[in-house]
Amino acid sequence: MTMKVFGTVATTLCTVLASTGASAMVNASSIAGAVLVQTIDTVQSVDPEAHRVTVVDAQGHATQLNVGSQVLDLRQVSVGSRVNSSAMQPVTLTPVKHAKVQEMIPGDKEFVAQVSSVDVSTGVVVLKDANQLPIEIHARDAHEAAKLSSGSLVKVVLQTKK
Repeated sequence: MTMKVFGTVATTLCTVLASTGASAMVNASSIAGAVLVQTIDTVQSVDPEAHRVTVVDAQGHATQLNVGSQVLDLRQVSVGSRVNSSAMQPVTLTPVKHAKVQEMIPGDKEFVAQVSSVDVSTGVVVLKDANQLPIEIHARDAHEAAKLSSGSLVKVVLQTKK
């Protein structure tokens, strides 16, 4: 009787551990990377000495940008002017089985896209949204990106900086 109870407990424990590992593998299947996000912002302040500009996006979020050396005189940039900016934003890709491909709308933090191609040597994943617009993701780990195949679906989540 004691041996039978021990066997049942051991089997239950193995099942729980196996299911915990399976859920951890689901989370581990997300691929971390970055996407180039371009926005049109309004200049809030200019710091010529630090070569830095603070801009505000359409949602009212302020971001400090380090300005490249190609801009020689930041004193010419006036507060209130509109500027184009681009930055690499962290993103995660999570494979999904059944979902409808969605349009990538600026400001949205997540959507579903289809994998168009994967460069296994560089880790560049090209996605297409519902409008067939290409979205280039630079995976942190090319080996992880290589697990994706053309035609597969991924949930794209843009990470926001706190």
